[in-house]
Amino acid sequence: MALSDNQTQVTPSVLDRLIDLDPQESREAPKSRSQSLRELKAAVRRDLEWLLNTRCFLESPEKGLDEAKRSVAFFGLPDITGLSAQNPAEQLRLAKAVENAIRNFEPRFLDLQVSMEPPTATERALKFRIEAQLDIDPAPEPIVFDTVLELGSGDFEVRPEQ
Repeated sequence: MALSDNQTQVTPSVLDRLIDLDPQESREAPKSRSQSLRELKAAVRRDLEWLLNTRCFLESPEKGLDEAKRSVAFFGLPDITGLSAQNPAEQLRLAKAVENAIRNFEPRFLDLQVSMEPPTATERALKFRIEAQLDIDPAPEPIVFDTVLELGSGDFEVRPEQ
């Protein structure tokens, strides 16, 4: 027997279940799977943007303390102030830092791939593409974000694939 659309809702994160967008209502209206999936993808985008816009100023944990790098003390990206956008080695280092941060702090992603477009000489931004499978039941869902790092401000903007 096939499950109806309402019976296969996507479960939101704990944070999203605690946030009450309509406190006047005592119960949430039932949502379709497609609506709950849209909301989950929007929440993942928000969480990813928070992760990429948080700076971690701690050095790497000591050897043998590998689990420490997944603790909240290491949440975010290393400081990117002074990053040379035209230096390929620094571009690669930043792309790897983005990928490592997502791997460590976004457990909803499977098969993560982070790629970066080479910037032109006049661009004041770096563009990344984040591709993964969103780990949901009954089957993973592809998810893609086009992400821009504004070099002047150091802010990341995460957008759904265009």
